[in-house]
Amino acid sequence: MNLQQKESMFDLRGYSLVAIGIAWLAGILLNSMLLLPYLVLFVGVCLFGLLIIVFYQDRQTRFVMLIVLCACLGAWRYSVALPSNDPHSIQTFISPNSLEVRGTVADEPQVQVRTRLLVVDASDVSQDGGNHWEEAHGQLEVQTLDTSLEDPYGANYGDSVELQGKLQPALPHGPAGIFASMLFPRVRVTETGGNPVIAFLYHLRVTLATVIEQALPQPSAALLIAVVLGLQTPDLHPLKSAFSLTGTIHLTVSSGFKVTILAGLVASSTRIFYRRRKAHLLPAEKHRDWRPWLTTGFVVMSIAAYTVLSGAGPAAIRAGIMGILIVIPPRLGRVYNVYTALALAALVMSCVNPFVLWDVGFQLSFVGTLGIVLLTPYCQYPLRPLMRLPFGHIVGEIMAVTLAAQIATWPIVAITFQQVSFIAPLANILTVPLLGVLIMLGMLICATGVFWAPLAWLCGWIAWPMLWYTYTIVLWCVQVPGAYIPLSPDPWIAWAYYLLLALLVSMLLRHWPALSTDASTHASSETSSPLARGFSRRTWRLVRLGAAILIIVGTGINILITQPNGLLTVTFFSVGPAGQPPQGEAILVRTPEGKTMLIDGGMDAASLSQVLDSQLPSWQRSLDIVLLTCPRQDHLAGLQDIVTRYTIGEVIDAGMLHPNTTYTRWRRTISERNLHYTQVVQGDTISLGTTTKLQVLWPTSPLHSGSNEVRDNGLIIQLRAPGLRMLLLGASAQSNYALAGLTDSIDANALQSDIVQIVGEADKPIPQALIDVLQRVHPSLLIVTPAELSPAQRKAGSSSSILLPGTIAATQTIQTAQVGTFEITSHDLNWSVNLTGAEQPGSTQ
Repeated sequence: MNLQQKESMFDLRGYSLVAIGIAWLAGILLNSMLLLPYLVLFVGVCLFGLLIIVFYQDRQTRFVMLIVLCACLGAWRYSVALPSNDPHSIQTFISPNSLEVRGTVADEPQVQVRTRLLVVDASDVSQDGGNHWEEAHGQLEVQTLDTSLEDPYGANYGDSVELQGKLQPALPHGPAGIFASMLFPRVRVTETGGNPVIAFLYHLRVTLATVIEQALPQPSAALLIAVVLGLQTPDLHPLKSAFSLTGTIHLTVSSGFKVTILAGLVASSTRIFYRRRKAHLLPAEKHRDWRPWLTTGFVVMSIAAYTVLSGAGPAAIRAGIMGILIVIPPRLGRVYNVYTALALAALVMSCVNPFVLWDVGFQLSFVGTLGIVLLTPYCQYPLRPLMRLPFGHIVGEIMAVTLAAQIATWPIVAITFQQVSFIAPLANILTVPLLGVLIMLGMLICATGVFWAPLAWLCGWIAWPMLWYTYTIVLWCVQVPGAYIPLSPDPWIAWAYYLLLALLVSMLLRHWPALSTDASTHASSETSSPLARGFSRRTWRLVRLGAAILIIVGTGINILITQPNGLLTVTFFSVGPAGQPPQGEAILVRTPEGKTMLIDGGMDAASLSQVLDSQLPSWQRSLDIVLLTCPRQDHLAGLQDIVTRYTIGEVIDAGMLHPNTTYTRWRRTISERNLHYTQVVQGDTISLGTTTKLQVLWPTSPLHSGSNEVRDNGLIIQLRAPGLRMLLLGASAQSNYALAGLTDSIDANALQSDIVQIVGEADKPIPQALIDVLQRVHPSLLIVTPAELSPAQRKAGSSSSILLPGTIAATQTIQTAQVGTFEITSHDLNWSVNLTGAEQPGSTQ
């Protein structure tokens, strides 16, 4: 073998960075299994570094030494990051005893169903109540009770906090590199700070999410927020399982495709600044023109900002790095190489945090991208007959990409999610073509909604049908028999699978290396537009513009011709957190004139959003009145979200003598949104149209001060309309003080009502004062909405149904915890109850 042949063996033709990245990652993985001593690795780094100098003239030996050196450096980096090699690691303080931790919130809080997850970078630990502080290193995950994306009274990114609680091992499926956690500790914010640019982007992310929520009903808003911003809001949680089981979860997380769309939009919008001038430049002047670099700079900054807006998770960072590498090499006269970009992304991310290799998001993103690049041409080749048909190239390309990603990632999916999806190709074919349009519409909604909300609503009218179609298709696919199977393979089977897959890919690349080029050339020759053969780009743009105008006009006509049906409807919502019994109170009133009023909001924003948006038309984003009867968690939590997402005409409550944190946040939101606020007391009247009024019967002024003042000062109102009187006692039905004051100050004839509504508490008797009031009122129907269950009741699996005494058994009773959401309608001096579609006639006075 001559020297030229030897050198050709090690000529990687531009793939040197790939080889270095593989060696680095191999070193991390090997050391995770062998746990070599820190000193041994340091000696290895010094030795092979010296050998590179010694054999610098020998290209072959030098390259081998460089590869081994990179492997040693990767192993050394992993060893340095291990908490066992740090005596001050936060992991060493894990114990059953309570302690205090000082630190800084290092990332944006993640909102789950009823909790927030904070990542805190620890700095000090005290095990004796704060008398003595020890140095601490590392991050811990903190779980707190809260559902707000941005809490003005809680911990947010950059805040310095003090935590008091029990330090425990890391939560399962937590972020990579975190080895400790705290569950529901006492959190005290001592100082605000953090990187101002990142803090601004996180705040902007929440602002844009709110803009989308104001323009769309749920769960469409939650889906679009996830598609555009990668933000998982509580309203998306009911759909996450369906997206995961159908292999479409990538629609709701950061991906390289989304970054590519963003880069194309920014490049197209900035190219107009220099396109005309470039045509008149001489060849020498074109090389000195700075405008193309301006475009590149805008694209790079936009990708970096979008990476932060997407949550800056491993998948988002990987997509961001690769997106930046797409636009920079052409500007430098270099060719973009996806393998080099992947290697560089993995190298940079593992240098910062070597434990990222065990992050599921990074694994799926990295392996999925690699599988798409390597396997898509071979999956696409058998589909060539299909791609010759009109619209066939889109179906064929999506099928090939989906199969390639599935083949590459199924062991990771099976081990992580304990299932394998067979419906994924069909679900992706039916939904992925809309992804680019949804991203552009989402960005348009965000851009217009910041300046003028009605324009964002128009864009929302266009996006809503596509969003409804997307999650409806996903929900339909997950219900198909055999759509997925539960599977939990052994990790060694996964390693064997990837070894065989690597051998197969190497054989394919050796025997059919030109297949990728042939497939892409065939695909490009078959089509001349983004949709199908025979359509020019201009025609396709006109079709999309016409469809958008048609949707806007159709929705507008629907709004104009939609007239009130002449009925007064009162809808009692069955609301509560997912997986728990119904808890909380929420009532929607709609008058014959089309006025709307929401009374209370329950304790779960996601549940209220789902049921309220199902009752209102998709285009209605306003409520005339929002009324809070009692500042308890099971009345107020849902309203906090509603006043943010809807345009509210007036907010009404009775005030609070000693405001708690929840009520203070409520009043702060009202003030920040410049909503018209009114505090009412006994004797006030609330008009809701010309024929419907609400009479305030309680509380009196000034408010009562006592140990149970929240219930004692709760609003008691009577809805008065032709043919119907409804007494809403609410949470005050449990207050002897309020009930006694009501009977003493209000005439018995004025209390007479057809329907009485109360809030009942499980495992608590009905007060005798309430029985006395019901005997005075003589209602034909008693409606019971359930209060919030205590933690002990939830743990014991208690029901929300209320056991009523026999003294009021003669009254017809409906409990929302038993029958669910139902409606009462009133018209022409008659009222009726609609339970699950079957009307039950009521009586009139």
